[in-house]
Amino acid sequence: MILKDSFIVEAPLAAVWALLQDVPRISTCIPGVKSFEEVGPDSYKGMLQVKVGPIRSSFEGQVTFIERVLPTRLVAEVNGRDKISASQVKATFTGLLSAVETGTQLDYEMDIALRGKLAQFGLVVVRATAKKMTSEFSKCFMNALTESNASNQE
Repeated sequence: MILKDSFIVEAPLAAVWALLQDVPRISTCIPGVKSFEEVGPDSYKGMLQVKVGPIRSSFEGQVTFIERVLPTRLVAEVNGRDKISASQVKATFTGLLSAVETGTQLDYEMDIALRGKLAQFGLVVVRATAKKMTSEFSKCFMNALTESNASNQE
């Protein structure tokens, strides 16, 4: 299944790109992240807890960046498994940054293969969950940028 969305961050492209490169910091903006650690130059493992429909899952998995085109494109592969619901997710995330009048637009696309109990809920429920997570992420991301700008001005 393909999920697409976008949001605008009121900050210059260079600042948004710089924050996206600080993976430990932005991981705190991803709703449901419970653990996170670097395991290689562009590889991270962790746990993400998410509720899709009536099922609450804890995915243990890995994120690996496979492409970075300064300052406009990021591509990452995501693999995770939830033992309790016997669900697996494999996804490719592509993020595109572009300068707009009010700051930076971040467009993303996720090509997701979901197996197990969570796959039963279909596109509508998964899409609604992703939309909510994107909204929470974008608010946190903007706050992190504001904090970075304040720190740089001191």
